[in-house]
Amino acid sequence: MRDAAILVVDLRGFSALANRIPGDEVMTLLTEYQARMIPAIRRHGGSIDKFLGDGILATFGAVVPSDRAAADALTALDEVFREAQDWGRARAATGEAPLRVGAAVATGRVVFGAVGDADRLEYTVIGDAVNLAVKLEKHTKAEGVSALATAVAYDAAAAQGYRRAAPPEKRPARPVNGVEAPVDLVVMAA
Repeated sequence: MRDAAILVVDLRGFSALANRIPGDEVMTLLTEYQARMIPAIRRHGGSIDKFLGDGILATFGAVVPSDRAAADALTALDEVFREAQDWGRARAATGEAPLRVGAAVATGRVVFGAVGDADRLEYTVIGDAVNLAVKLEKHTKAEGVSALATAVAYDAAAAQGYRRAAPPEKRPARPVNGVEAPVDLVVMAA
């Protein structure tokens, strides 16, 4: 078990788009998206846990212990959004529709290791923080924002040296589908 930060990134409107374009264009789009997001995550110490179609689940502090896991996850989140904006501008310049991302960060204790059988093993993380990050990314739509973090994750990141130019909007005691108790949230991207 280890304390870690979990970052979930998802490409907005991907399923609808994938149904309208040929398969090779779907794969090209995913390749472009991942080529921008993965380095942004890794530059800040993130490890890619898995790809969930157009979703990316990354961990900070799980594979290699870190006393900056939350700060690194939020710094990576900021860079992911800069990359997404750059990609949107590049797509618009060539006449393609810009695409948006949604994301969320949560922190907590996780179990990490390999799961599977003798024919196929896969590294993964398991725990409430993972489940919460996935649910929060989906919840961004209900909040009408692009990215959220738990207040616990944000406060931990701030204690680890993470800073923003302007204080973020805090949304206390928000009901999140599938989470028993209300969650204090911080808006990381509108």
